[in-house]
Amino acid sequence: MMLAQLKYSIKTTRFKTTIWYSMLFLALETLIGLILYFQLHSNLTKQLDNSLSRQAEAIYILVSQSKVDMTDFKPDSIYSSTDEFVYNLIYEAVVFNPRNTYVQVQFKNKLIYKTDNLENIKLEFPGINKKKTGITVYKDQRISTLLIRAAYLEKGNYKIIVAYPDKLIEQTLDNFIDIYVILSPIFFIIAVLGGFLISAKALSRIDSIIAKTNEITAQNLNETIEGAEFNDEYGRLVRTMNAMVQRIKTSIDYMNQFSISASHELKTPLTILRGEIEVAMKSAKTVEEFKSVLSSNYEETIRLTKIVDRIFYISKLDNALISIKKETVSWLEFLEETILPLEILGKEKKMKLVLDIDADTEIEIDTELMKEALNNLIDNAIKYGDENQPVIVRSVLVNNQVKLAVINKGTGIPAEEIPKIFDRFYRIEISRSRSTGGVGLGLAIVKSIINWHNGKIEVISELGKETQFIITLEIKK
Repeated sequence: MMLAQLKYSIKTTRFKTTIWYSMLFLALETLIGLILYFQLHSNLTKQLDNSLSRQAEAIYILVSQSKVDMTDFKPDSIYSSTDEFVYNLIYEAVVFNPRNTYVQVQFKNKLIYKTDNLENIKLEFPGINKKKTGITVYKDQRISTLLIRAAYLEKGNYKIIVAYPDKLIEQTLDNFIDIYVILSPIFFIIAVLGGFLISAKALSRIDSIIAKTNEITAQNLNETIEGAEFNDEYGRLVRTMNAMVQRIKTSIDYMNQFSISASHELKTPLTILRGEIEVAMKSAKTVEEFKSVLSSNYEETIRLTKIVDRIFYISKLDNALISIKKETVSWLEFLEETILPLEILGKEKKMKLVLDIDADTEIEIDTELMKEALNNLIDNAIKYGDENQPVIVRSVLVNNQVKLAVINKGTGIPAEEIPKIFDRFYRIEISRSRSTGGVGLGLAIVKSIINWHNGKIEVISELGKETQFIITLEIKK
């Protein structure tokens, strides 16, 4: 159990975030430590070099101002040697500066002064710089096991060396490393704990989102996940998930409504079939009576077939099982081939089809799907139009668009019903009769086909006067 929990924890974003945060902090801590180390080394070195150079210059000024020829110096009651005389001259420069451990002064290549710690050792003047002054670093086991930094100055008849081992630099850097080695693990532990707390705090809202999402099922899709009011990443995630849940709810509601409506439409002809068959079986019938029953059954069977065919067709549209195959055709020729054969539909009501096209153009469409859409529109126009009134199919070109209107004169559609007529299985009350034979799927199919062509369809209707279904399609450029 513990091992499984550990494996789960390692895979979590919280753990990974903590590790990445800690590694980043460790890298920055190491980088900062290196920068501080080398910066400190550079500063200490510059300070020592500047100090040594200033001391060499100060010693030169003091001895040169004495105006004494050191080669002719003779001991007296005050100074028993040149060394004592020079020491007296440079006393202040030597005594009050701790960074002049080794001092040596030459006059005309004659050694006139050196500090006691040099004993019998004579420091060699580098003599490699044309300016005859500068800083050199060397190692001399006779006087120190450490590296020695020396400022040398050759000016006038004097050659001056002021040297100092970099012991202080090494000690300072060692102390820095000791402190850093102690503090770094502490800072790293604090970083790990801080990273864990920060990631836990930041990701705690994810846990609440997950918990709430797990509670949402098909039975409570009205519920929403809290946190949509925030404008951060979590707020956007919550809004996106709430929108997704709403789309799922809309789809499920549509499927439920579709199932109810389809069941209702199928139930009516099935009930009629069953009733007529039961009546026919209960008593003896003449041949003519049986023919009448069979004729009625045939009509209901045809109606069932149409309902099933349309449900199947619209399901294929919804699930992209029908592939759209566009081709470039003449709009005039297409309309003539599609609409003129439909005149037979209006013969019973003595309704003529009038084709009114202002100009021809080329258009890219799926001819089979578009024929299906126009067939449905014209069929509806004839079903719900008045007898002896024409159905007008009018096409006009407007700004690289073709607008096709199917117009009939009849009872019209109430304004409050227009937004609903493209819903599946929806029929307005005045059309709910078996004589029309509609099931409320024709206009839904039309809208799907027009949407597939990136077009739009709108309805303009005046009660008791006329109704127009207007299709707008883009012309091939």
